Amino acid sequence: MLKFAVKEWAELISGPISMGEQDQRVFAHADLPAVNDKLSITLRLKIHKLSHWPIIFHKGTEFSSIRTPILQLVSNKSALHARFSGNWNSNVGIDVPDDGLLLNKWYHIAYTISDPEKRLDLYLDGEWIGFYGISNVKVQKVVFNDGPLHIGRSENNLGINGEISNFRYFNWRLSPEEVIEDYFNESQKKPIVYGSKITLAHVSTGRYLSTKGIKYDLGRDDQHYMVICGGQEIDLKNDVWTIIGANGESIKEGDPVSLNNIIGFKHQATGCYLNSHGTSYERATPITKQQQVTMCSDRDSNNDWVIRRYNSTTSYDIGHLMNGDIISLFHIKTNKPALYSNAILLGDGSQEVSCYGDGSDKNNKWRIELIN
Repeated sequence: MLKFAVKEWAELISGPISMGEQDQRVFAHADLPAVNDKLSITLRLKIHKLSHWPIIFHKGTEFSSIRTPILQLVSNKSALHARFSGNWNSNVGIDVPDDGLLLNKWYHIAYTISDPEKRLDLYLDGEWIGFYGISNVKVQKVVFNDGPLHIGRSENNLGINGEISNFRYFNWRLSPEEVIEDYFNESQKKPIVYGSKITLAHVSTGRYLSTKGIKYDLGRDDQHYMVICGGQEIDLKNDVWTIIGANGESIKEGDPVSLNNIIGFKHQATGCYLNSHGTSYERATPITKQQQVTMCSDRDSNNDWVIRRYNSTTSYDIGHLMNGDIISLFHIKTNKPALYSNAILLGDGSQEVSCYGDGSDKNNKWRIELIN
């Protein structure tokens, strides 16, 4: 008799709910979608406080030997610690990212595991960030179990200090496309159009492209506002930009923005344009001495930027810009260096922004977010 696998999933927590170290939600094996040899879990997570090896979720009856799946945070560091049990080792997996999650920031996490494919994969905010592959594929197997699923505290192991929402359990291995679909729910799947109000979040540090009203002095009649990365929470006064067309280009507000296209950014509060220029006459950033990024009131070709998905194949990057896309921006007038920032801080605690590199560095990654 032929048997057909039926894809099933359940949202166990809609939330968001607050979780402390002693809090837990427990779901019996029989109440979960029936798993054969693969499963996936997705959730949204915000960490408020670091603690000692806190549990996000754990399925099994014994913490040390039955752990498919389990996801923790590294002790007092908040890097993701993803594990499973195999028939050769009860504790197999990966730790990512190395520098840990930021506190008080929502993340989307996807954990997928499959014995037929012999791998564990981990995704953060829709991006694939790590995997573990079984090498001895004929002998080594993933060991699943019929124990309960603990969200938060598991047996004698403490849970997270934070919040959880949209916890979903699937009885198949989600594809990368399905992970992205889960990350962008229907309310988030919105196109970016000309006239959209947006923010640009620096992916590596979580800070938003902004200004503090400080000026670069480029001469008596030529002063530009310094562009920086501010905080990790949106400042509706200083972080909001409007998508506009390229200098001299006629566009229609409401039309979708095509990728690999030249556009501009107008700062909502000041009416100034996102700008860059060469480094002649010592016009460089204060710390790294790279190409300045500024805001100015003049509308010209120094305000033009090419927008592409991060690490795209340039001219083959097609489609329209969507809320949440991970992008790189390239300055046209100065031979396309990419918008850049890193963890270097200026004296006031803001983060230096420049144009630097070919767009492939992690510090060239920006997430575009629509402001409703």
